[in-house]
Amino acid sequence: MRKRKIRWISIKRLKCHEFRTTLRKLGKESNSWPARFEILSKLESDATKLFMKVCAQLVVAYLILTSLRVDNILELKVLTFTASIPLSYFLATVSFLMLIVAIAFCHLSVLITLKVKESSRPLLSGFSTGTYGLLKGAENDVSLGTSLYANYFLKEVLPLSKILAFGLLLGLFSILIPIGAFSYFLFMEQMQLIYDSQILLPERIAVLSGMALSLLSVIYVFLFHLPFPLKKNINQIRWNFLYQIRILSLHPQAERWLNGDKKT
Repeated sequence: MRKRKIRWISIKRLKCHEFRTTLRKLGKESNSWPARFEILSKLESDATKLFMKVCAQLVVAYLILTSLRVDNILELKVLTFTASIPLSYFLATVSFLMLIVAIAFCHLSVLITLKVKESSRPLLSGFSTGTYGLLKGAENDVSLGTSLYANYFLKEVLPLSKILAFGLLLGLFSILIPIGAFSYFLFMEQMQLIYDSQILLPERIAVLSGMALSLLSVIYVFLFHLPFPLKKNINQIRWNFLYQIRILSLHPQAERWLNGDKKT
């Protein structure tokens, strides 16, 4: 019996394949290069806005936490009016927001990868996909300010454009550092509440839930990009794909499959 081949593929790569396959099913109008590029440009712009929005909410949450905290509660005083909320509930809510940030980052990461691969497809001399996006009215596109350019008739003596592009890439990914630090900060704050004998049982449950969400937000991003082992789903390939090809008669291998043959 032939041993099934195991492939190592990340969830991110599977989502990229899922996007391209779905786009092909929509017809030729949506599957041409200009249509794909314009769709990805719009989706990348929307994903960037979403990611920055949820990151801004983290900043607001940090300001609230550091300015309104009084022991184990958050207290807001306006003249003679005072409003308060247990700190554990607020931290649990912010921990859930951290998970939203993680998902938004993975969403943006997939779209950036898809657009980069799509931008490398045209091999026309002097044609710039970034300039094409600007001419089509891409929002928040600063491609004319980036260092990479499309000129095959000139060669750099020093790879200055690539160095600047690499520095820009590091700068963009550096935003993950404060987000990771804030996740650690949340986890440690909730860890301290666990050992506080004054908080009630519902608050302890909220703290444990928040700690789990803080850890999950970090693990989620890591595992989303990490390749993991996969193997062919023989039953799905046989009965949901190959078998459906034969409309008027049985598939020639159907009897062998029913007898338990493991070969595809």
